[in-house]
Formats: sequence, structure tokens, C-alpha cells
Amino acid sequence: MEGDSEKERAAVNLSRYALACHASGKPIKREDIRGPVMAGLNSRSFRPVFDLANAFLEEDFALKMVSLPQHEKKATRSDSANANASKTANRWVLQSVLPDEARERLDMVLAKDEKSILGFAAMVLSLIFVNNMSISHEQLVLYVRKLGPPACVFPAGEARDMSVAGVATDVHLESAAHAAIAYLARHSYLDKIALSSANGRQGFGETQATQQTADAEGESGVEYTWGPQAKVKLEMMDMARFIAAVSGQECTPDFIKAVGRACGQNISATGAAE
Repeated sequence: MEGDSEKERAAVNLSRYALACHASGKPIKREDIRGPVMAGLNSRSFRPVFDLANAFLEEDFALKMVSLPQHEKKATRSDSANANASKTANRWVLQSVLPDEARERLDMVLAKDEKSILGFAAMVLSLIFVNNMSISHEQLVLYVRKLGPPACVFPAGEARDMSVAGVATDVHLESAAHAAIAYLARHSYLDKIALSSANGRQGFGETQATQQTADAEGESGVEYTWGPQAKVKLEMMDMARFIAAVSGQECTPDFIKAVGRACGQNISATGAAE
């Protein structure tokens, strides 16, 4: 018979696992929780352990586990038939529970690579945001080439091969753009969508999204939208403020309305889409 001590120990293990996933930029997966984290406990203990771990995280770190949305995909009859099954959350990320004013008062210290990655991701997501929340593969490659992705998104050693005699070649710039897009897709900031002949959308899903982007010819008929991580971590109002700051404009109500029209949403002051 399971006791409170076993559940509390599992909740502590889950809290540690969640923090480790957060530090490495990976989602918290249900199958990993059921394995080593909850060893010896039955499946009915999952929710009590999960809730207790969330309470520990919120009290000690002002964080909580929130479910990641499903990857973007085209709705089909089989999807509708399996709608109830898809409602079960299988992946989570940690999200701060501090109010905005409290976060603004904190002097957050980020590692250099973390700053570079977050800044680059925000720029890419803002371009998609003002393009009615989707962008073609060709356009995205062009924008990423102009932005110049940070070296930290490349595998170890690959960044050193991105230039010749200190001057980046066109081939290297193209390769760097593909590698950077694949990095953002692998970390669920982007979702890759295949366009059908009827202009519908069909998601590649997690497996294909994590694969290295191939050549441009093989990506024709593909576009990108915000991935699960972006949807969880970024409010629309936050993105409107970011775009205003980058463009050097005041984030006035008129500016917010203009940004909302560009992304196809009515953005409220609370950050939600109306």
C-alpha cells in the first residue's frame, strides 16, 4: 500500500526532474515521469504526485508545470474521433508564477548563450507574429540569414566551419539558416506545417519537426508557425511590447491594434487574444 512518504519522495524527484528539464531547455515528458520518477507507484498516484510537485515548485521557486499545446496539424475525421484522447497532457514546461511587476523588479542574470538564444527566438517569432502567424520556409530562411543566428544554436564544432578566412560565404549562410531553424523546431519554438494542394495545413508532428532541415527544394510547400513552447512562454501583449521596443515605437493602443491586425488577432490589455 502506498503511503504519503512514498508520494512525497516521488514529488520531490519530479520537482528535481522538472528543474533539470528546464535548465536544459527540454519538455517534461509523461513517460519519463512514469519511469524512474514514480518507480513503485501505480498510475492512480500520478495526479496527486504531480500536484504535490507543483506545490513544491511554486512555493520554493515560484514556478509551475504547465502543459504544452499539441503541435499544429490539420484536423481530420480521425482526429475528431480521438479528440478526447488528445486532451490528455503528455508534455509540460516550467512557467513563472510571479506577477509582471515582481518580475520587472528582479535583476535577472542570464548566461550569454541563453540571452543570445532567447533574443534570436524572439526576433524570429516576432516576424511570424506580424505575418499573420505563419511564414513560408523560403521567407524564413531569408530572414534568418539577415538576422545572423548565434553560434550557440549550432552543434559543437559546427560554428567554426561557418566562415572561411573570417568571411561567411553564401553556402555557409544558407547552411547556418537551416541549422538555426531546425534548432528552433527541435526545441518546440516553431512548428513546421505542410501545405496541402487545397491550401490546408497538415502538421509534420514532433518527429519530423525535430529532424535537421534538408535542402530548400525539399522544403517547398512548407511554412512555419509558433510551436508549443512559444505559445506557452509568450503572451501576445508581451510580443506587441517587444515589437514596439525593437522598432523604437511607443506601445500605444493604436500600435497594439495595428500589430493585432498583422497577426490576425484582437489583442487585449491582458495579453490574451479576443
